[in-house]
Amino acid sequence: MERGLYSISDQEVNVLYYEIHITTLIKQSSHHLEIPERIGAWIGRAGLKDEALKQTHYDKDYKHYTFGAPFPREKEGMYKQGRVYVITIRSSIELTLRRISAALQALQEDEYFQFIAASPVQSKKLTHITELTTVTPAIVTIEGKPWVPGLSVELLLQRIHANAEKKYNHLYPDQPVRLEQPFVEGIQVLNHKPIALAYKGRKLLGNKLRLLVREDEYSQKLASVVLGSGAAEKNSILGAGFCIAKGLE
Repeated sequence: MERGLYSISDQEVNVLYYEIHITTLIKQSSHHLEIPERIGAWIGRAGLKDEALKQTHYDKDYKHYTFGAPFPREKEGMYKQGRVYVITIRSSIELTLRRISAALQALQEDEYFQFIAASPVQSKKLTHITELTTVTPAIVTIEGKPWVPGLSVELLLQRIHANAEKKYNHLYPDQPVRLEQPFVEGIQVLNHKPIALAYKGRKLLGNKLRLLVREDEYSQKLASVVLGSGAAEKNSILGAGFCIAKGLE
């Protein structure tokens, strides 16, 4: 296993996240609540062609990548067979994206996607993050059940923070953090009803969230990790918790 897939050197601490754009042809029409699972499976299947990614596929550790919904968005919620779309994949680790890009090119296609092109890996930075918005549903489970509107917002906030802190400490084992308060000082649930994503023949419930980020140094670092690795759970499998940020470049 290459250590670079899991941890980041001190020199890279200030990098916000890495990003690539994959251009693909949709081979079968897919509903917008079903396509995340199909994208995750495509990336995962491609990763089996790379020995380092293949090992992470079987590990239970954080994969530190996530992906957004195909662009352009389809207003009626159905991605059309025969059309070309762009999928953004992000990671907190540059090497992970380089390997994913190469693996997708090697696999070329599966039942649902035909690879067309991949952009170069780009690094993104913000000097100060004021808020994060999950543009794909964030999935949080509490005692095996999904968090849904009506349950404790404070508990939701705590779980999102704990997940981000664990991801940060996994990336930076030599610089662990344990904050006395959550890196998020405010949270807004943007949907009235939970959003059901298809996964292994069942539904996983998630929510779109707006997170207000504290100004201190370590809260900003955790927010940076969330941008690269995703918020909450099922980031690499379903692209859940894929965020956009407001802040200063």
